[in-house]
Amino acid sequence: MKVQKMKKMKRTMVAGLVAFMMLAESVTAFAAEPHDAGCGCGEEHGAVILYDEQFVDEDGNITPVSGISEHILCIKHKIVEGYFQTHVADGKGGCVVKTYYSTQCIYCNTIWLGDLYSKDTYAKCPHDNVK
Repeated sequence: MKVQKMKKMKRTMVAGLVAFMMLAESVTAFAAEPHDAGCGCGEEHGAVILYDEQFVDEDGNITPVSGISEHILCIKHKIVEGYFQTHVADGKGGCVVKTYYSTQCIYCNTIWLGDLYSKDTYAKCPHDNVK
């Protein structure tokens, strides 16, 4: 009799633990904030292109990447999150804009590329002001 009671209690505990874990997992999904929240870089990340290679931080500040020196020693990095964008003309009047998740050190301007966020292809390049 005692063995049957223990088995039943173990099953009930396991079922309760599984139910709790499923509930806890769904609660954390509601707490997550979308990645694009607070980006401040236009309607979409390809909306403002000023340079062929640029870094757009979370506040919408755009930094050209092509003019950055690679030989700066940085003692302690201060990292900001944002997006690295490349703008390449296709030679037919169009262009391709690739946007990557990225981080940048504000002291030495080193950029660490993450995964590709988007790739936008334009038949006619709308970026007349690209430097």
